[in-house]
Amino acid sequence: MAFDDLPLERTIVPSRHLHDRRPSPTRWIIAVAVILVAGAALALWWTIRERPEAAVPAPTPATNAAVASHRPARQLQELPALDASDGRIREMAAALSHHPLFMRLLATKDLMRTMALVVQQIADGRTPADALGVLRPTSRLAIVGQESGRIDPASYARWNGPTQALTSIDPRDAAQLYVNVKALLDDAYKDLGHPNPDFDQAIVPAMEILLATPDAPPDEELLRRPSYFEHTDPALRALRPVQKQYLLVGPDNRHRINDWLRAVAADLDLKVK
Repeated sequence: MAFDDLPLERTIVPSRHLHDRRPSPTRWIIAVAVILVAGAALALWWTIRERPEAAVPAPTPATNAAVASHRPARQLQELPALDASDGRIREMAAALSHHPLFMRLLATKDLMRTMALVVQQIADGRTPADALGVLRPTSRLAIVGQESGRIDPASYARWNGPTQALTSIDPRDAAQLYVNVKALLDDAYKDLGHPNPDFDQAIVPAMEILLATPDAPPDEELLRRPSYFEHTDPALRALRPVQKQYLLVGPDNRHRINDWLRAVAADLDLKVK
């Protein structure tokens, strides 16, 4: 009930007693105190009534970005020991793709250790040729010329199969499988000499070194050496070995793989440059 809704009561004093009622000093003091308290209470009520409600600040985009996460939650399932994990991993990964090359890759031994080694070698700038030998093309690189020349466009087609095998996997499914088996990859990464293993720390630099590989000029030529080819462009010749190899898969295949890598990184909330 508000102060201005309070009922006012008045006591009628008989007239014959009026001449006997003299003001008492104590009564005046009490009256003044009552008036002051009532005035203060009224002022407080008025201030509270007029005060606007404090506005709740709206969430900022930065706050929303920090809360939102694309990374899938780990699906609870029991994982075997690292050295006994091949069968279980093949079973879990078989649903990702039925591409023949992917199935051949799943048939190799020590899948988790091989994956950890491949990613670390790429992150270090090395070419994981031995670990991924099952994906190696059956034909050799060819150039248009004898001692030097451009890459024969037909040579890029050698990598169509491995590119299709990789990109046939849905990035979101790949991210989910990665989260589910990350504990095994952490163990394999630890065995490679990382005492505080977090396999995310290997995947990010591996993705970044591939994504940072520049496009070769259309007229770029290769020099034929006794057992390998070498770029004529000094900038390309200075690239890391894995980047030089990555150029040889061809611009179309490389762009498809780059798009796939970025999609997986986004699904895992990995900050990739």
